Amino acid sequence: MSRNKDKHEGANNRSYHIMSEAERASGRRGGWTSLEVTGGVRALAPQLFQLTHLTALYLNDNSLQRIPPDINLLVNLHQLDISNNKLRSLPAELGDLIQLRELLLHNNYLRVLPYELGKLFHLQMLGLQGNPLGKEMLSIYNDSNGTTKLRTYMLDNLQVDSLALNLFLKHASSEPGQLFHLQMLGLQGNPLGKEMLSIYNDSNGTTKLRTYIYARQFAR
Repeated sequence: MSRNKDKHEGANNRSYHIMSEAERASGRRGGWTSLEVTGGVRALAPQLFQLTHLTALYLNDNSLQRIPPDINLLVNLHQLDISNNKLRSLPAELGDLIQLRELLLHNNYLRVLPYELGKLFHLQMLGLQGNPLGKEMLSIYNDSNGTTKLRTYMLDNLQVDSLALNLFLKHASSEPGQLFHLQMLGLQGNPLGKEMLSIYNDSNGTTKLRTYIYARQFAR
């Protein structure tokens, strides 16, 4: 793609304007709100997350293996395309981009999604084709009105998991180490998220679940 041209056509006929040296020298400010990153990029520069005016960011068709948590600084994004990369996980901070209408994640290596995506109340399009998602998520997604149903599913699981986490932190912060002596945790009959329920139902589930919740806090 030649940089000598004033207009460039990106994927899906996206067009954008590159300012000339004369325009930059005159102090002209770019009025652009969309950015397309191309060239087999493997890592995102920290400066990208200073562009908080962006409403559309196209990172598709690169070699990204990780999206930094600082993605949540781009609070005005309406469109985010990260398709055709090498992502195996997504940061929970994506759920902070509450203005998102379109999130495209096609053709990555995603087996799970962060429940925080359930907070994207304005999301109208969630693209997940070509990912080895778990059977339950895939079934919901492939149903009619799948984007809305999957977002609701993730929000429900996020709320339940957050409740358990907050309960733990409330006691741990007031009585440091108090729950480390916990021998019996009764949770039957509660709509826990699938991951928590699996840990809890495992042998020595109380200890494993306590360790899991504690580790999640320090991973945030």
